[in-house]
Amino acid sequence: MSDPPKSPPNNPLSSISAPVSAAFADYFGLGSISPLLPFFVMKYHPSSQAPLGWILSFQYGGVVLGSTLAGMFSDRIGRRNMLMIALVGDVVFFSLTGFVKSIEMMMAVRLLAGLSTPLTACIAWLLDAAGEDVGIRARNQGMFGMCSVIGFMMGAAMAGLAGFSLFSVVNCVCGGFAFLALLLTFRSTEPSRPNADAVPSGVGDIMRSKEFLSLAVVYGVVGVQFTGATSLIGVVLPEKFGFSEWQVAVSFIVMTVVHFLLMANLKGLTAKFGTPTLIISSYSLAILGHVLFLFKFSFKSLPSTLFLFLISTLVLPLAMTGANMLAPGVADKYGENARGATIGMLRTTFNVGQAIGPAFAVSLYNVKNELNDGFVFFALQGAFMAFATACFAAVWVLGKGRGGEWVERGKQKVGMEKDTEVEMRSMKEDEDGTVDDEFKDL
Repeated sequence: MSDPPKSPPNNPLSSISAPVSAAFADYFGLGSISPLLPFFVMKYHPSSQAPLGWILSFQYGGVVLGSTLAGMFSDRIGRRNMLMIALVGDVVFFSLTGFVKSIEMMMAVRLLAGLSTPLTACIAWLLDAAGEDVGIRARNQGMFGMCSVIGFMMGAAMAGLAGFSLFSVVNCVCGGFAFLALLLTFRSTEPSRPNADAVPSGVGDIMRSKEFLSLAVVYGVVGVQFTGATSLIGVVLPEKFGFSEWQVAVSFIVMTVVHFLLMANLKGLTAKFGTPTLIISSYSLAILGHVLFLFKFSFKSLPSTLFLFLISTLVLPLAMTGANMLAPGVADKYGENARGATIGMLRTTFNVGQAIGPAFAVSLYNVKNELNDGFVFFALQGAFMAFATACFAAVWVLGKGRGGEWVERGKQKVGMEKDTEVEMRSMKEDEDGTVDDEFKDL
């Protein structure tokens, strides 16, 4: 296996403008549809909100397959080409969403929209652009997170202001942003990546590694909890507290502002605490919040409801971006030219969780119990988070981080020291044709 590339000597933000703009456009579309989709279901299926969970599950089910394919093909045809293909899908299916007139058609369109997800290619591009510099990697992931959050927030704000009466206009605007991202990607040059000309290999070894499996658990649990909680926002707030479209949108905006603040400080948090600690801490805080607030309050008051939703989604920006940063080290340790495939497979586990989450949450929300509404969902969600934390900690902390970002850096450091010693040995031989004792074991 050839050596990984050195960190780029100059890594301007312009080198990542295409993937972050694509992330902005994709999340703008998601933010726009999230507050309005419950009202679409109310119009075409007024008897219950059950179809909401199924529509979202179809959407994320498409993303399951789309993420895997995008990761594999981006290793073969390049990040830029794969991103452009995905953005064409965003343009078409975001626009079509606004003209759907039935629950069944909405399921089909959102399935295809999910299939054309650009996010796997975005993340792979950002990781390539960082080289092996963990600081730049954190900065790029922070930029990805911030642009995603800003896109989601602006999309939710636009949807709230426009209302369901302008559903078709809102979705056409989403398609327009995706088209602008497509034009920018067309004019961009993707960064170099390690072993770009090599045939991707080692994918099976990567998938069997304990590091990959621990990250997959993190991705999957985050997917269930995030989409489960966000789908419940669209059900609980209008049903129990009489929220209108714009009030639901404001709730999404408040949530995304907190996410934005976390992403803005990701590089500093990573440098101070380390990526594994960041993931474990975010999960632990979320579990603690569930324990403290779930049993007493749940959906009995608006403040406690909003707090539960906030802590349920707070894990996403820290755990997901942290896992993204660790994935290249696992890919390079067990495979060759397989970073895209690794990211794609990990995002597939996240997307499986996303596909399960909405139907899982809405179904369990309707289960009546002695304590309060939503108790079953949030109790199971807390148990899932505890399981993910235990799996991750067992591999990355108790296993002393075997695999991943700092091991790869350690290998490079050892390799450089070895190269230096070999060069010294060569120089010594050139000078007098002998080898000193201190070099005999090299």
